[in-house]
Amino acid sequence: MVQIRYENAKSVEASTGDTILETSLKNGLEHMHACGGKARCSTCRVLVLDGLENLEPRNEMERSLSRRRGLESNVRLACQTKPRGPVHIRRLVLDDADYDAVRGRSVRTTGREENVAILFSDVRNFTSFSEKNLPYDIIHLLNRYFETMGEVVLSNGGIIDKYIGDGLMASFGLKESDPVSICIRAVNSGLQMLEKLEKVNQYARQHLDYELQIGVGIHYGSVVVGELGHHSNAAFTLIGDSVNMAARLESKTKKAGAPLLVSEAVYENVKDYVRKGRAFRAPLKGKTGDFKMYEILALDREKACNMVNQVFMLTLEATEVKARGSFLFRFDRPENFSFQAGQSIEVRFPRDSRTESRTFSIASAEQDPFIEIVTRDTGSDFKKRMLEMKPGDQVIASAAGGLLTLPEDIGDSVVFLGAGIGITPLYSMLRTLLAQKAAGAKIPGMLLISSNRNYDSFLFHKELLHLSQEAGFFYVPTLTGDLPGDWNEEVGRITPEMLRRHLVDPEKAKYFIAGPPVAVQDLRDTLASMGVVTGNIYTEEFYGYT
Repeated sequence: MVQIRYENAKSVEASTGDTILETSLKNGLEHMHACGGKARCSTCRVLVLDGLENLEPRNEMERSLSRRRGLESNVRLACQTKPRGPVHIRRLVLDDADYDAVRGRSVRTTGREENVAILFSDVRNFTSFSEKNLPYDIIHLLNRYFETMGEVVLSNGGIIDKYIGDGLMASFGLKESDPVSICIRAVNSGLQMLEKLEKVNQYARQHLDYELQIGVGIHYGSVVVGELGHHSNAAFTLIGDSVNMAARLESKTKKAGAPLLVSEAVYENVKDYVRKGRAFRAPLKGKTGDFKMYEILALDREKACNMVNQVFMLTLEATEVKARGSFLFRFDRPENFSFQAGQSIEVRFPRDSRTESRTFSIASAEQDPFIEIVTRDTGSDFKKRMLEMKPGDQVIASAAGGLLTLPEDIGDSVVFLGAGIGITPLYSMLRTLLAQKAAGAKIPGMLLISSNRNYDSFLFHKELLHLSQEAGFFYVPTLTGDLPGDWNEEVGRITPEMLRRHLVDPEKAKYFIAGPPVAVQDLRDTLASMGVVTGNIYTEEFYGYT
């Protein structure tokens, strides 16, 4: 018997072998299960508040539904989950309104916590300008302003979260883990926004007899990342006290007479790279107590050059069809562009009226004299513009970033697991290791399993067949859909049984996985069910992945 503690309800004892749902029903606790507990609806989902390690790994049915529904690792299906030790849970679907929301919503994530830098900027006293000018002039000036500020955010590796009237909210660090780099780029963005404002004001003074003034507030801390809104028009956004803190800092800039204020959390990460002005304690609207804040005057760019994202102009050399609906773009490689195999870049178009970018994994190896990326033709405007590019056309790219890189100690056995286009960064890592091996380095045995629905969707299939002729590398393609008549390879999704067929000691290998969050989590669960320790699993989840 193990104890299950329900939030806002009693604690009960679960019989050995019973699922959480069976335990709820046996003890008279209301627990939604619209499909009858068959892992078809997710209405029995629970949030695990404590004791996640005491639950059995997701089985095949739970992995499949969790992948489709975007369930984070701490959200489990009660109808499939069996506890092995004490757990503390919260039922998430409590009434018909909850049920309707779950049934009609398709999301990339059910919600997760991340540490990011939040930047808020706002135009001061813009209401008076709005009251005295024509609607066209109001919108035209704001768009000119947002275009300039948006370019600054994107060039520093930030993400524009939303526009709120004449305000802008941006985040830095959703795909990173180094707080120093994250905060430096956020501060650099704020300083550049103040510098670039003069360019906007030259136009505003000449044509509208007006001058914009802005305030910028930046805070670093934990936020909740998820999709909010009606299911027909939900938006990916960030919420939490850290967002409020940044907004309050921005609102304090006017009274403080300081155009850029950062919180103590930001300052502790950037203090060795900035020149500060005043430091003071003051209350913030809607919050209890006084808070320390710092005026930032300048950034030591020479000292922080390795921390601030560079921007590169890439020139297209060629475009190639790599699989059904998938295209490879080969760009020239600037001399000062460096990256580690497995990383990605943000790409946008120059002189674009929209501050829009996309993340692309780098497919080329570290030693290649070019930069290759791969994308699917999703029909979006951005992808259409890419496919219309001709040799000689250019794009703007950020410096390479991302968490999925090769560790110094690669171990005795390496396994790459990819589905569809998620194989792209793994292909870069594989080719980099093979090049190091050719140069005399000691490289362990490598296995790559590529899963696709259709044969003509395999990326780099011919290249991988060729590379598999080299000693120590094994390539295993597997199909989950229609099979060609002469198919003699693996069939079905990547499972523990499939891995054991190709690995002598699967528990000792190091695994590399990349792709959409739900696909990555599904493979993590598969490995966990085999006894693979977390330290041997290297992943990167690409939100908004191409």
